[in-house]
Amino acid sequence: MKHATYRGLGMSVGVALCAILPMSVAVAADEAQVVRSIKLDPDKLAGVNLPSYEPFIAPEDVLEGNTRPRGEVLHYGEQLIVEVYEDDPATFNLGEPTVYDEFVLVLSGKLILTAADGVSQEYVAGDSLLVPKGFTGTWKMLGNYRELIVIERDAYEKAYGTGDD
Repeated sequence: MKHATYRGLGMSVGVALCAILPMSVAVAADEAQVVRSIKLDPDKLAGVNLPSYEPFIAPEDVLEGNTRPRGEVLHYGEQLIVEVYEDDPATFNLGEPTVYDEFVLVLSGKLILTAADGVSQEYVAGDSLLVPKGFTGTWKMLGNYRELIVIERDAYEKAYGTGDD
């Protein structure tokens, strides 16, 4: 079955973010502070000029390919972190259980997740998924893989430290 890579992508992003980032115009009675929605940078979502950073997967957990992660945090809020992430084709072993729930919207390429029980699921551009806390298995990225991820800030900071570094 052929997938239209960007058909419905904008709607998927919009629906997903509306569900997990409920932001509306609100006026605080005593401060008169207006809170507005946040437009995510379309160039970053398209992978334009994403900065590189050090691989976060231990070399012994890279099963095939080379990891060359690129990405940028688009929002570091009180409750959620929103990031665009891109990498070269590679397969990682996730032997230790993940420490937080992670919402993923595949923007380009293909993702194949294989759980510890051997069951695989494939995702292509426009597909969204949730990788639940405790997941173990393999994470395989094909093509120029890029995703939008949303994670809960407190769980992230407990696992990796604060974002103030």
